[in-house]
Amino acid sequence: MKIKKFTFTYSPLAIILIIAAALLFSGATAVNIYDAVKFYGTHAAKCAFAITIALLCVVPLILAISALAYGRYVIKGGFLYCRFGIISVKTDISEIFQLTEFKAQNKLVMYFKGEKYSVAVINEKYYQDFYRALKEANPEITYTVISAEED
Repeated sequence: MKIKKFTFTYSPLAIILIIAAALLFSGATAVNIYDAVKFYGTHAAKCAFAITIALLCVVPLILAISALAYGRYVIKGGFLYCRFGIISVKTDISEIFQLTEFKAQNKLVMYFKGEKYSVAVINEKYYQDFYRALKEANPEITYTVISAEED
């Protein structure tokens, strides 16, 4: 069983927003740690509240950093794993019936049974490799192209 990986190619706006979220939550974590230290020994409730908020801010900080560092699709054992940092979504490849490349928008859309779809966030030069890897697991998958003129 060969494992195939395709790294996410985020748009510049998505990268900026993820970095902004990481900066926001790192700042909030730092401020609340500062407050916890400042109130330690004098105001137990304020100190506990600051620690709680700092811990709550660390979670989205970790999510944002991990999404930026480790966003990819992994094709393994008949499943497509969408790894968005530490979050992973597993999809049975037999549920995918079509990939459509929209040339005008430079997008690749995966269509699933049950009238669901998802945009594949990979570099355009890997669209065919991604399709071939999925087709190995599910030969029924079709690939269509909608050119800019048709759109």
